[in-house]
Amino acid sequence: MSSQSGPGNPTASQSTASEASAGPASRYIPPRWIWIVGTCFLLLGVVGFFGRILGNGPLADLYDALWFFRDPAICNVMALIGGFFACFIPLVWFTFASSWPAAIRFTPITLIGLAVMGFFAVFEIQGVSGEMVPRFGYRFGKAPDQRLGEFTASGANQAEDSPRSVADDPNAFAQFLGPDRNSRLSGPNLETDWASHPPKEIWRMPIGAGWSGFSALDGRIYTMEQRDNEELVTCYDMQTGKPIWGTGVETRHYTVMGYVGPRCTPLLFDGRVYALGATGVLRCLDQRTGDIVWQHDLLEMYGVTPDVEVKNIAWGRANSPLAYELEDRKIVIIPAGGPDKTQKDAMASLVAFDAVTGEKVWEGGHHQISYASPSIAQVDGKDQIISVNESTITGHDPSTGQEMWSIDWPGNSAGNATCSQVHSLGSNRFFVSKGYGQGASTFEVQAVGEGFTTKVLWDNSRVLKTKFTNVAIQDDYVFGLNDGILEKVKLEAKRPEWRERGFGHGQLLLVGDVLLVMGEEGDLALVDTASEDYHEFSRIKALSSEIAPTWNPLCLYGDLLLVRNAEEAACYKLPTKD
Repeated sequence: MSSQSGPGNPTASQSTASEASAGPASRYIPPRWIWIVGTCFLLLGVVGFFGRILGNGPLADLYDALWFFRDPAICNVMALIGGFFACFIPLVWFTFASSWPAAIRFTPITLIGLAVMGFFAVFEIQGVSGEMVPRFGYRFGKAPDQRLGEFTASGANQAEDSPRSVADDPNAFAQFLGPDRNSRLSGPNLETDWASHPPKEIWRMPIGAGWSGFSALDGRIYTMEQRDNEELVTCYDMQTGKPIWGTGVETRHYTVMGYVGPRCTPLLFDGRVYALGATGVLRCLDQRTGDIVWQHDLLEMYGVTPDVEVKNIAWGRANSPLAYELEDRKIVIIPAGGPDKTQKDAMASLVAFDAVTGEKVWEGGHHQISYASPSIAQVDGKDQIISVNESTITGHDPSTGQEMWSIDWPGNSAGNATCSQVHSLGSNRFFVSKGYGQGASTFEVQAVGEGFTTKVLWDNSRVLKTKFTNVAIQDDYVFGLNDGILEKVKLEAKRPEWRERGFGHGQLLLVGDVLLVMGEEGDLALVDTASEDYHEFSRIKALSSEIAPTWNPLCLYGDLLLVRNAEEAACYKLPTKD
């Protein structure tokens, strides 16, 4: 039967043309590729969200290949990216490619855009946690340190005789990480049952911003803090928290990722206070009055412009001064830096100043500096100054600053920064650790003829990635925060003996055979070091804050624990068994 054509019976070609003129088929449901791409990003977000759990559990055996599951910051970024694009891609398709009426298509994206703009019109990111979680503050308000007003001091006891020396004060906590610069004290014998014998809060006070810890000597405590546009070295009465003196310079260091203020813990040495500001101002102050004895601007001294400084050391100078006694004089040592790290001769890893006059005594090394502080160790029974630089570790002659040996320790002070110290293990062996996937390592330094050789003994990227913190070592065991997870690790072991989450990038201090651990959110825990499994004796909420995390080192003077963050400080009398 042949087909017929006419006004009432269009041909097949006419029908096809009519359908084509009607446009593409209506699209109310996203096509398959949208579902596939969205699901992939959703999986990325879910994996990031549960990354740390997966990395410690089902994927633990794949740790070397999937090390990033142990880094909470990377996991959080994965969760953010995955969650955002899992929602954003379908939303864009719905708005610009679907067949729904324009009023319906543009309503969701308009409401979401208005909500986001409204939120950021009122709030802004003022800082981040150690795990890259943003902390928001009111955009038009003042930061906590700006609301404090000017520092006012009583000036009490300034006229007294010279303070007791560090050698004469058995409880002195006179420098970064304590008397031996290793996050460890031999005592007191702390009571572990805080439910029956709770720590007693002696005082609590607001304080200026910064990541400085306290140094303590002879009834006084010393720290650094930022108050508006003034960076101060301050002194307080240990028993009351009342301010005694404060000496400031006009400068303010701030980055979103690093927050506000100075990072150095003051050094108490020979009746003076030595402190380095975040912008490179090194000050020597009279311990009793706070009067300036001498002062150096390291950026000016080494020809470093502020722009170059940001490129070299993105989050501000965090090096705490080190004291050393030579035969003919006493010196204070600090990382120096320089104007161009591509030209090594222009850099100075370390500089030593006469402790009394401020005269430059020596310079040593030609490496870009990091955020770590110099320390003293022995090689074949002789002192050396150990410097953890941006991408190397070096040993220096204390008398001349001469670099005696060097070992690679990869890093970048504007990226995967190095913050942690070298710890001596005795017998010319040393321990060092770092975050950003690097982990822990031990190495050996040996004298050979007129020089030295170095050898890596153990390297483990699985453990002790101490991003902002330092470890404490007891016998063959190392205690530290591995990207915020507390670990007990036997030296040269493949896996931790135990691990415990929930601390964030806090700080720790080993006291006898117990461990004080300050979590990033201000929780103070007392932990058993001898147990084969994690055992927590007690815990209290020691500090709180509006914006800033608690990244400041701990200070213990006898049974008085001095703690602070970037907003408040407190003193606790810890119960003891003696």
